Amino acid sequence: MKDGTQYADRLKKAYSKLKPGAKGEDLPEPGDPIRCLALGILGSDNGPSRAERQLSKAMGLVVDWNEIRVSNANEVSQLLGDSSAESLRRCQNLIDALQAIYDRENKLSLDRLKSLGRREARQYLESLKGMDEYAVAYVVLWSFGGHAIPVWNNVLGHLREADLVHPTATRSEIQAFLERNISAADAKAFSLAVGSLGSGKRTPAGGKKAAPPKRKNRETAK
Repeated sequence: MKDGTQYADRLKKAYSKLKPGAKGEDLPEPGDPIRCLALGILGSDNGPSRAERQLSKAMGLVVDWNEIRVSNANEVSQLLGDSSAESLRRCQNLIDALQAIYDRENKLSLDRLKSLGRREARQYLESLKGMDEYAVAYVVLWSFGGHAIPVWNNVLGHLREADLVHPTATRSEIQAFLERNISAADAKAFSLAVGSLGSGKRTPAGGKKAAPPKRKNRETAK
């Protein structure tokens, strides 16, 4: 990324303020690779919280992932409750990725990747039709525990507005920049912390829903 050294100093200062809030946090357990793949594909634009809600709704209406695989984009978008042009594109990407996995593995499973090195697993994911850099990073981080930092659109906007990355840098360049400057040990905590800034609330990962906030009891005046 252009002017990487300059932005690295700013990033480290900003993270030093975020880090205390993330330190010691109970991080999510590794998620199912196929579910994380779906969350990564569907969440690239609007983030994992919305993708989790949509996916949970859809999976409650189908038998299994194979039913998603053999559906068309219009059918999947209806299951998600979003028929926008962008949703249709994401749904087709999901179908393409599931089909690519099925063609290679003769089943819808990425469990074999757990026996591969993380670099090999990442290369496998990158080669799948329908995957972008966000979806790849999401699976690598939240399913396989690899060194990756997925950055969805609202987070990209936040990083640019905060002048923590070059304004013309692509998502791929920004993710690579973050991975060079945020250690593997801190990747999950950093992703959760910066993700909450991008959405205004804590984002789920690994296919698990975030707990709803508790409401205070309201007493009515007599």
